[in-house]
Amino acid sequence: MMMTGDDDMPPVDAPTNPTTLDPADCTPIAQNFVTGAMACGTPLPPNAQQQLESTCRRGITNAAMCGGNPTAGFDCFVTPDATDWVCAGGEPFPSCNGDLAASLGMYCVMALGNPACASGIKCQFDLDCGQGACNSATGQCFDKTAYCVGLPCEFDIDCPSGETCNSAERACVGS
Repeated sequence: MMMTGDDDMPPVDAPTNPTTLDPADCTPIAQNFVTGAMACGTPLPPNAQQQLESTCRRGITNAAMCGGNPTAGFDCFVTPDATDWVCAGGEPFPSCNGDLAASLGMYCVMALGNPACASGIKCQFDLDCGQGACNSATGQCFDKTAYCVGLPCEFDIDCPSGETCNSAERACVGS
């Protein structure tokens, strides 16, 4: 069977060009998350929105490492929509109309901006990280107890405790 024409299209979940991510979008994305958390009854610290904005902006610089689809994630979460979040156990979980690649792409940007998930300390082995662990996909130390859903990974060991590596999306997910 010969593939021609439309059959040569790249997969939908291919990493996207991070230059399309606008740091200005981090403000409405953070607002959307806070609104989702409040709707789910999740208590947040008073400065949660500012922390989320800062984390988002830091993560954009490394978004090229992300699996999933960060651009679709930004498009989804920049404008509040009833299908952006689902509540489970009083916590908001990203939904984006069921688009896993968009949700993980957005969470990847946030994980890469979180020093507990991507410290900036270069590593090849866990021993390079002192108390932390080495993520082989990012080449950076991370905290095994942190919440890092979306963090790029190659293996389960690249993810914090309680998370596993979704090899199709190359991202840590809750287990």
